[in-house]
Amino acid sequence: MKFFFITLLLSYALIASNALEEAKKIGAETDYATAIAKAQKEKKMLVMVIVKEDCRWCEKLVDKTLSEASVKKELDKNYITLIIDKDAEYPSVFIEDYFPSIFYIDYASQKSMYGNVGYVGKKCFFNDLHDAENIRKQLFEEEKTEVSPQE
Repeated sequence: MKFFFITLLLSYALIASNALEEAKKIGAETDYATAIAKAQKEKKMLVMVIVKEDCRWCEKLVDKTLSEASVKKELDKNYITLIIDKDAEYPSVFIEDYFPSIFYIDYASQKSMYGNVGYVGKKCFFNDLHDAENIRKQLFEEEKTEVSPQE
């Protein structure tokens, strides 16, 4: 019984470190509170990728799409990237049943502007970034119109 618990603890530590290692490889954050604070400070949209263990599509998204040079360059320049395990702490509004789950979150409102699930390649990922930015711009233009002083 003691051997079982030791094995279980070591397995969990190995899985957790793998997720953290993957995030480190691309310079991503691994904690929601840290990532959203950084996004707010830098006034950048947060790209949150929720992954789970033993998910080959999660691994492929991180290893292929997010690690691709042009994607990484765009993310590093204009976004804060968060790769987080489904069991970590983050707002429950972002919980998904399919993995990986990707949310494009406005830094000010902390609301998702756009989302996608499953593996996406480079072209689809760039399309999603573009759509998220367009939605954010439309929402903020509408807010400015609603709040503008009346004559």
